Amino acid sequence: MESTKDLVSAIITTHNRCVLLQRAIESVFAQTYDNIECIVVDDASSDDTSKICEQYNLNYIFIPKEESKGGNYARNLGIKASKGKYCAFLDDDDYWLPEKIQKQVSLIEEMDCELVYCGRRLEIINKNGSISYKDILPSKNHCGDMHKQILLTICTTTTNILTKRDALFEVGLFDENLKFWQEYELTIRLAQRKSFYFVNDILSVYRVDIQDSNRLTNKFFEWLDSVDYIHNKHKKLYSKLSFFDKLRVKYLVWQDAKARCKTANLKFRYIKYYCLTLLFHIPKQIRLLFMKRK
Repeated sequence: MESTKDLVSAIITTHNRCVLLQRAIESVFAQTYDNIECIVVDDASSDDTSKICEQYNLNYIFIPKEESKGGNYARNLGIKASKGKYCAFLDDDDYWLPEKIQKQVSLIEEMDCELVYCGRRLEIINKNGSISYKDILPSKNHCGDMHKQILLTICTTTTNILTKRDALFEVGLFDENLKFWQEYELTIRLAQRKSFYFVNDILSVYRVDIQDSNRLTNKFFEWLDSVDYIHNKHKKLYSKLSFFDKLRVKYLVWQDAKARCKTANLKFRYIKYYCLTLLFHIPKQIRLLFMKRK
């Protein structure tokens, strides 16, 4: 019997991670929502990715090495091939928990918005090979009208987003010039249109493996170029912020830079950004101390 629910397109981008990819695919087919198409966009893999995909009823798109243009190009190919009213994204090393799509579709329809996101669980691969977990729920301040607030925060990651397909086309899809912070830049554009909302549950698992040389998160200087690109692209929006909010934008960059420098073993840069983030908190601590004395 054909489902009466709106179709959701699950778009997975992958490159040479066939074992982890299988876990991601399985999580799509394990969803409690019963009207999902799965699209895997293979960005020039040389492992057994195609063989893994042959085992499933999905749409497999292969990008030859000579045509490879990065993750956002791959995501956009998936969006263009999709048929759903909604699109949801999944990186090959992450996976969804079973109720993710059902809860997100219910919320996006209830709130009549264009984007919803959810909480995530970090799956942290430690240096000794052990695995630890950390749950991160959305901030209560990161919903509703986010047209200005979105400039000050990365409220979600790509794996947690469900959005209307039409809205993606109307804002110009993912920016293919970016290798990092693609969800931040996309949400900046979407937030200028309609409010955002979130499901306050842990509905996805985000893998963090600092020893994975393929993981873009580990590449500091390319990330820095992406940050500069985003700030130049949205210069008009940033220019309207107050002095304090502009400082908060800098703090957002410093915080991420500190973590990336630590991962990349850039010790002197790590110390620099550590000091900058510390300085940001000093006025707040002085103010709190003054209030206590009063």
